[in-house]
Formats: sequence, structure tokens, C-alpha cells
Amino acid sequence: MNDYILPDDETLEDLQRDGLRLLQKINGFRFGEDSVFLAAFAADLVKRKKQVQAADLGAGSGAVSVLLAGRLPQVRLTAIEISSRSSAVLERNFLLNQLDVRCTALHGDIRDQTLLPRASLDLVVSNPPYRDPRRHLPPARLPDDPVLAQEWRTAVEMTTLTHDDLMKSAACWLKPGGLIALVQRPANLPDIFSAMRQNRIEPVALRAVVPLPGRAPTSVLVAGRLHGRPGSFRFLPDLLVNGSPGQPSLETRKIYGD
Repeated sequence: MNDYILPDDETLEDLQRDGLRLLQKINGFRFGEDSVFLAAFAADLVKRKKQVQAADLGAGSGAVSVLLAGRLPQVRLTAIEISSRSSAVLERNFLLNQLDVRCTALHGDIRDQTLLPRASLDLVVSNPPYRDPRRHLPPARLPDDPVLAQEWRTAVEMTTLTHDDLMKSAACWLKPGGLIALVQRPANLPDIFSAMRQNRIEPVALRAVVPLPGRAPTSVLVAGRLHGRPGSFRFLPDLLVNGSPGQPSLETRKIYGD
């Protein structure tokens, strides 16, 4: 698909890794650094395994899925997305990057535990909603189009998917000892840990994403293991995004590939 004709309502991003590219809707929910850092974090968790059966829950247009597949040639991945519009772009991104042999786009609701076989996955990744409408003020402005407004809410607000919903499906689909990796806001950590343990997932690792030296983290990367051993939790070194304003750190440059 090197001669791909770009629709007027989409952009084509260079992911700066092995020639991978990503289609996105101009007026849709677009990926950011959280997706890039999550893909790198999750890949490090399972990089020594010879084969990895994985799923991306709430995959959007597929940024995490494509980057994870680029980092892990041994992965076989199913990406589940509830939005029909995003799911169609997700499928085309797998075709665009010639990943369709290893990666499957599935339009569906990840709360439906019949979508995948039970105890079939080594790894689950997710960049789930982070705004709890019970605790946060409404956003300053939603898209005027009601379809786009609903897509935005589904992507960022815990109205369709809660932490408990996510962990229930992850616990259903993971093999014993399988891992879930997600990115979230620091304020949601207590709820994440609670939902993990209620669904037999033991938190095992936490890495803070810090924008600048001396600043508080803006997001956190969290890993949990189904039927994991209590007491195995560890803090990982902070991921420093920028060494100074506008200057990405060496690790950020390495993760991004440029």
C-alpha cells in the first residue's frame, strides 16, 4: 500500500519505527505520547517470550497495537474497538503496515467476554478512559457532531468502561501468570489497584511518566499479573519525557526512534 491515497478527513503519521505509519481521522480522538510509552513499556514486559498472544483493549485507530507489533515480531494480537469508525481505520492500519497476518481488528465491546477465548492471552494492553464524570467537571467543549461527541466520551470518560469492567475482561482472557499493561492518570491509581485485586490481578510494576525534572508525574504505566504473587510489586525508575523545556530526554528519543 505504498501508493495509498489519503482521504480528505485523515492524516498519515510516520511512527519512526521500521517504516510504520498510522492513519488517523482529523476530527477523531488522536494518539499521543501515552500510546508510545505504553507500547514500549508493554513490549519490555514480554520481550523474552518466544511467542506472545496479546490483545489491545479499546484500541482506537491502533497506535499502541501497531507500535507493539513493530517492537515484538513474535506477537499475535487482537485489537478490540467499540467505535465502528475507529475500528475501520484500525483494520486499514494493519493492512497499511502489512501486519494483517499477525494482527486482527475486532469491532466489539470489550465488556463482552465471549469475544476472545478464556485464558488465551499472555499480554493485555490498554489505554483506557481516564476521566470519571462523577469526579471531574465536564470538558470545556465537545465536538458539535453528536457522533464525534460520543466517540470522545467513550475514549476518555468512564461512562462506557470502568476500571472494574477492564479488569474483569482481562482476568477472563489472560492465562494464569499473564500480564496486563496500561497507562493512566496518577489520581486513578487507587481505583486501578483495587479493581486489579478484586479480579485476581496482582499489581507488579509502576513507572511514573514525568514531563520535566522536579515535576510531578502526568501519567503512570502500570503492570499487573493474573494470580501474581503478593509482595512482588516494584517501582521502576521514572520515565523523564524532557530534560528541559522542548528538549526530549535520551530515553524519549530512544523510545520514539528519532
